[in-house]
Amino acid sequence: MKTDRNSSSLVTTIITVVAFFLILAVFGKSQAAGLLKPKNGDSSAIAIKSHDVSVVINNGFSKTEVDQVFTNSGDNDLEAIYSFPLPRQASLSEVSLWINNQEVIGEVFEKQHAKAVYEEQKANGNSSALAEKDDFKTFNVSVYPVKAQADTRVRLVYYQPLNIDMNIGRYVYPLQEGGVDDERIAFWSVDSAVKESFTFDLTLKSAQPIKDVRLPGYTQQAQIEQLSAIDQKEVGNTDIYHARLDFTEGANLSEDVVFYYRLDDTAPARVEIIPYKDTGSATGSFMLTLTPGASLARITEGVDWVFVLDKSGSMGGGKIQTLIEGVSKVIGKMSPADRFRIVTFNKSADDLTRGFITATPENVQNALSTVNGITAGGGTALHAGLKLGLKKMDDERTTAMVLVTDGVANIGPTRHADFLQLVDAQDIRLFTFVIGNSSNRPLLDNLAKASGGFAMDISPGDDIYGRILQAKSKVLHEAFHDVEVTFSGGKIDELTPASPGTLFRGQQLVMFGKYTKPGPVTISMKAKISGAEHEWTSTAILPETDTDNPEIERLWALSAIDEIMEEIRLHGETEKNRNEVIQLGTEYSLVTDYTSMVVLDEQEMERLGIQRPNSKRVSQERTAQEKREASPVKSYRTDNDSSGMFKGAPSPGIGSGPVGPWLLILLAGCGWLVRRKS
Repeated sequence: MKTDRNSSSLVTTIITVVAFFLILAVFGKSQAAGLLKPKNGDSSAIAIKSHDVSVVINNGFSKTEVDQVFTNSGDNDLEAIYSFPLPRQASLSEVSLWINNQEVIGEVFEKQHAKAVYEEQKANGNSSALAEKDDFKTFNVSVYPVKAQADTRVRLVYYQPLNIDMNIGRYVYPLQEGGVDDERIAFWSVDSAVKESFTFDLTLKSAQPIKDVRLPGYTQQAQIEQLSAIDQKEVGNTDIYHARLDFTEGANLSEDVVFYYRLDDTAPARVEIIPYKDTGSATGSFMLTLTPGASLARITEGVDWVFVLDKSGSMGGGKIQTLIEGVSKVIGKMSPADRFRIVTFNKSADDLTRGFITATPENVQNALSTVNGITAGGGTALHAGLKLGLKKMDDERTTAMVLVTDGVANIGPTRHADFLQLVDAQDIRLFTFVIGNSSNRPLLDNLAKASGGFAMDISPGDDIYGRILQAKSKVLHEAFHDVEVTFSGGKIDELTPASPGTLFRGQQLVMFGKYTKPGPVTISMKAKISGAEHEWTSTAILPETDTDNPEIERLWALSAIDEIMEEIRLHGETEKNRNEVIQLGTEYSLVTDYTSMVVLDEQEMERLGIQRPNSKRVSQERTAQEKREASPVKSYRTDNDSSGMFKGAPSPGIGSGPVGPWLLILLAGCGWLVRRKS
């Protein structure tokens, strides 16, 4: 593939494209998290009384806990259905309901069985809750009864791995939906109001030194401080930050909360393994994080660019106007030596430029006149848009495509295989920018991966400038292609993802696996840079027993489930792969496409003979979390030499650590601020 070549001027173009779509995401209207209430029905007396979020980020993964109280001001017992956008790579693993002032933890069953149990409990007037996953869009939690003139308390917990990108970590608490589910929009209204208090409390603990943290959009409201070792009873070189938002007189669950943290520029390229192996267990689990630091050269050769833009109905209102203004700015910044095409799609696709054109002043003016006539409406014929965008390629020139959408394919072919066939047949690198929540991330991720490109999530709460810099660095440099990770020793099994694909400059690679032989292992990573193969190695020790991070088991299971779901979306469901998801979901107590979590009274659980594996697992996780909270932050870095796993790699040439100082200087202009506590 011709995927290692690019042009400097068109790199500037793509960055401008990213910028205007980030702005588009900010100004576009969309639904929010909150209570679902039927349209044209009786007015519901249920409301969200309080919504308290607690987040802990510690060594590569986060725990998010949502404690929510519903209140019913009416005279009848009612059902509450709370919905929130699906976080990326999140394992919803705890749903608790307070019954008779006692917390009861939910258990996972096959989806239809869980629904039947919940409906039976509801019909009998018993307290119950049900957590379900709606494909790639939302988690929905049903609670019954929210008693008349009373409050009902529910607790949700999910875990997710977090990647460092260009030395920057990013956590998103998703609240703003993408407005892409037409059936849901037609039937439900969403009450996103919180009547009394909304709090967001985040603790960041890092074994790598932290330079700055920030909560964009909340400069005035956020309380941010660096805690001293005395505050946390810590010893050693650890960094702990605390960020908090308090809204005590009502709030609205309509905007994402995005938290950034930037590692110090001395943070090295490294290999980290977080293990979990219970006492006496034959099998252990681990999370492997590779942070490359090898040199990736700057690319200067020319390319053709195709911009494929979504103009479906969900892009209406302020979004489409911003699209028009953004395209105008993009075209105006192109060099006359560059070539571009603009393809739009809704219920069908249209080539606005009628093929590639050079960015001469006359062509620019003609394109602007055409763009100004764009209006939003109709469905989303994503396949037609991609197919048209892939036509008229010039084999003598490197071509890249930028796909930007906030919707899902609902007209024409919708199977993943149909889209991948389009990309596989072309020599093109595809960059997908996923606007907002509830988008079809699985499809867009697969398309980018298959072409050797990348997919980037864009939240309305993002720091626009910072995200632009991250994208710019990737497009400007070569990448690690055909990445392969192997182990010698440890009897490693069930490594996921099995095929990492392409790794761009500044990105981390996060993988999960199982091992049955504790002791030393050698980790090897192979990759191609500009067609030349390179290999790097590092060593580590897998422990006989380590119970500090039991959550790793759930994260491994979720990653394995994601791979199976990718196979299902690509080749269709079979009884075998469906049962594999159900088995993993029930064994590791995860809400998936085929499993749900149900909470019911302890006596009812005993009457129905329901086992309590999740209750036991939650107890282990909470014990470990209490232990970690009272202990120093532990480093899981396994490479001890100064150059990390990339010893012997090509000369870095970009400064110390995985990110050069030029980027850090630019980031300093983004307003990174922290109030330090002495």
